[in-house]
Order: sequence, then structure tokens, then C-alpha cells
Amino acid sequence: SDQECYWVAKVPSRILMNNDEWVYQDEDFDEDLPYIELQFGIDDLYQIYDSVKFKYEKWPGGHPDEQARLAYLKDFLYRIVLEYKFKMD
Repeated sequence: SDQECYWVAKVPSRILMNNDEWVYQDEDFDEDLPYIELQFGIDDLYQIYDSVKFKYEKWPGGHPDEQARLAYLKDFLYRIVLEYKFKMD
């Protein structure tokens, strides 16, 4: 069976784990601005992770902030994959 993985995507600067809930913090976080919530099955999460990883590894150059954001997002998604695997064992 395909378990659902829930995640709030904001690409923050810090991620905290509190009572099995993801808590996102960013020093620039503005509660008045909208944020995005996404829900995927694990297969979709793997596909997104692989896509971001590919983009990061094949990054053609450009602004260094873009590369740093891709590295952060790749690591962020991989932590979710690892958390899923840990909870499934």
C-alpha cells in the first residue's frame, strides 16, 4: 500500500521536528503571506526528489543563490524520504 507523505513546502532556512510534526521557521517568515501545502504519495516524493537532484547535479551555472536553493531543496526532500523510511521500518 502507498502511504501518504504530508509536507508543508516553503523552503525555509531551518526545519525542526516536534512531536512527529514538521515545524518550519525562517527569519524572514511573514505570517501574512500565503504558503503552499502539498500532499504526495511516496512515489511522487521520490520523483520530485530525483528531479531536483538531477537539476542540481546538471546545474549549468548562473546565480549562486539558485544553486544553493537547489542544494537546500534536495537535502530537504531527502530528509523527508529518510523520515518516511524510518517510520516504515
